[in-house]
Amino acid sequence: MNLLQIILYENSGVLTTTQIAQCYGTYSDHLSKNFSENKYRNKVYKHYFKLEGNELLYFRKSEPQLQISNIARVLYLWTEKGAWHHAKSLNTDKAWRLTKC
Repeated sequence: MNLLQIILYENSGVLTTTQIAQCYGTYSDHLSKNFSENKYRNKVYKHYFKLEGNELLYFRKSEPQLQISNIARVLYLWTEKGAWHHAKSLNTDKAWRLTKC
C-alpha cells in the first residue's frame, strides 16, 4: 500500500480529496458528491479547510508536488476527522478495511 503524504496546514495534518479517493479506492467526484449531500455534518476547521482566492494560489505554489490544477477555484483539505467521515459513508472494500491511509 502506498503511504500518503500528509500535508501540514494550519497546524493540522490534512489530505486532498484526490488523496482520500485514492486511499479508499473511489473517485474524487464520489467524495465531492458525498460531501455536498452531507455538508451539514462537516464543520470548517474541524473536518476540512476550504481554500479559495489568494489562499489557494499561495498553497498551490507552496505545495507543487500536489499538482493542483491551475483552473481549480476551490480546494478542500480534509483533516483526519473529515477523512473518517468520508470512510463511514463510502461503500468500498478499502474504506471498510483501512484503519489509516
